[in-house]
Amino acid sequence: METVAAAAGVSRATASRVFHGSTPVAPGTRDAVHAAAKTLGYVPNTMARSLAARGSDILGLLVRDPTNPAYGLLFSELQTQVSRAGLEMVTVAPSRDEGARYERQALNRLLGLRVGGMFVATGVIRAEMLEPFLDIVPVVVVGRPESHPRIHSVSYDEDGNAAQLADAVAAHGHRSVAVVTPSAANSVPEHRRGVAMARRLREHGVRVHPVASPTFGRAEEGGLDILGLHRSGRITAAMFPSDWRLLAFLPLAQAAGLQAPDDLSLTGCDGVLPGIDLLGFTTVRIPVERAARRAVEVMRALRDNRTRTPTEHELLPGTLVPGRTLGPAPHPV
Repeated sequence: METVAAAAGVSRATASRVFHGSTPVAPGTRDAVHAAAKTLGYVPNTMARSLAARGSDILGLLVRDPTNPAYGLLFSELQTQVSRAGLEMVTVAPSRDEGARYERQALNRLLGLRVGGMFVATGVIRAEMLEPFLDIVPVVVVGRPESHPRIHSVSYDEDGNAAQLADAVAAHGHRSVAVVTPSAANSVPEHRRGVAMARRLREHGVRVHPVASPTFGRAEEGGLDILGLHRSGRITAAMFPSDWRLLAFLPLAQAAGLQAPDDLSLTGCDGVLPGIDLLGFTTVRIPVERAARRAVEVMRALRDNRTRTPTEHELLPGTLVPGRTLGPAPHPV
């Protein structure tokens, strides 16, 4: 920084103010410092600054594989909201093939960076994994329901969203339905959606055929079971806990010569998959943008006064999107 300051013709303190944004600096001076830094290849050491200040304006985000459209959009929206708040964010995102062990390692890496707050946007990291750090760093869980009395959360109303979909399936006359239910160890939100869909269907008197999906990162898992149930004439519809899983089922359905909804009605959940309007999925659009905005607002409140910010577990309802993949039951089962 001293070299940059000398090249820009300013004091080291002035150069520091330009990079840290602590006090206003004249535009001409700021431009000169940035030009010198660019020429010299200087990058501020934000971690050293955090240690010196005994705090950090850098937030951490642990997010499930962003190639999943729901998590990818959440990552993008959180980054936008964090930037608007004048903060920075560093993100760790294990791949879709890396399970709970890798996500715990990623969590430890973020904490090792001494971030000033942490967003957890994954269905793998449990509350008990976060408990040891709650007195060290503010934590906000985003996108998944949370009930821990000390962990703040802004999540989608998974039970309500699942009920909307189950109501629509029952209203179309389906009386025997397959419901894909992933393991809770692999995805808390998807597991909760599957359980809630099945519960609501049973309330309508619908027979439910649970389809297990115990393997982490296998969106297509359960598809062959659904085809078998259909071939035996036992179901007229299949419900998936995410659009990602429904999309993974379509090649199997196509290979089997099935058309939705003429042969088998299908529903997903999330509503953020690119091109979903062309695919015509019947789904629920989750409020990702609102969740990101509220999560950053909660994080700012926690950073300002953690002890006086009451723990809240916000549930944000989604919106049913009627599509072409859900139709009337073709025949009684």
